[in-house]
Amino acid sequence: MNVGIVGCGILGLATALELRARGHAVTIFEQGQVPNERASSTDTSKTIRRLYGNNATYVELVERAAPKWRQWHERLGRDFYFPIGQIQIEAHFAPGNRIHDSFHFFARRAGEVRLLSVSEARERYPQFSYRDSDTIVYDPWAGYLASGQAVAKLAQLARAEGISLHAETPVREIQERALGVELVTAGGATSFDRVVVAAGVWLTRLIPSIGRHLRPTFQQMAFFEPPDPTRFAPGPMPVWAVNVEDEGWYGHPLRREGWVKVANDLLGEVVDPDVERKATAAFLESAREFVARRIPGLAKGRLVGSRACLYENTPDRDFVIDRAPGSQRIVVAGGGSGHGFKFGGSIGEVIADAVEDKHNPLGDAFRIGQRFGK
Repeated sequence: MNVGIVGCGILGLATALELRARGHAVTIFEQGQVPNERASSTDTSKTIRRLYGNNATYVELVERAAPKWRQWHERLGRDFYFPIGQIQIEAHFAPGNRIHDSFHFFARRAGEVRLLSVSEARERYPQFSYRDSDTIVYDPWAGYLASGQAVAKLAQLARAEGISLHAETPVREIQERALGVELVTAGGATSFDRVVVAAGVWLTRLIPSIGRHLRPTFQQMAFFEPPDPTRFAPGPMPVWAVNVEDEGWYGHPLRREGWVKVANDLLGEVVDPDVERKATAAFLESAREFVARRIPGLAKGRLVGSRACLYENTPDRDFVIDRAPGSQRIVVAGGGSGHGFKFGGSIGEVIADAVEDKHNPLGDAFRIGQRFGK
């Protein structure tokens, strides 16, 4: 088949590489540069974690993704996959809390995910201020992905594999015909047998029947320059989260740019996809307050930057991977809901199976069905 893909973020690239490996001709259209600085896939870094409560589908998908991320990392420069471990610091560790339920989900896998005592955490990761009542869950499997570098390297790989990639080529219209689908750009219309729309928050405009159910939210992060870089380097400092369901704070250790990422995962304000990606003064003040309270050594450093990205949220925060309503040839691939990037090593297979009309049980939860009502 000849397949067109709208969007060159992680979902679009993963799908393109998988379809190309299956022998299909693939063309990607991206409205901006690659990586697109406004795309949610770009950001600076993304957590790769498997603490998904009792959701076995997501656990299996991310554990399948990790070997592919490792393979790409080794092949493409060793600069974007860092499985350095993660700690989750929780004040309310009880049934119904995702981290509590995740810990018990993994209890049958002896030694993989474990509890650190407060004294052990203080000795191992002294960057954080712990309360005696905190519960600390440690997963050595987890880590982070340097997302901007990953997208850039995977785009290079896509071109090397014979995928045609058109940057700064916005798709203005998608027209399904009897024998195919036309993607309309400023240069005219191009016909394909199938089309995958992986346009992130811009799905709200390109596929309105699905887009009206999506909520782009404004998510912010701050970058702190530590006074002692070695103490905050990857390894000595893990990926971390503090009361993630109640307070939302999480972050990553020292990046090669020279700063530590501090971000918040609680859903922000619903915004237009083209909103300026700039953090607010109120958020930066709250980030300073959090760092002073929980990472006091970092509070002695400088706040050197910030930015915002957008989550593309579905009502249930699950992916949407299915035919567009009423379509036979257009597949929608989106709804990352702020946690989609980590699945880049495995989600391409699920989307490619949808394109080829193959059943994949890992994709069952992502079909549209009656999820969004009428």
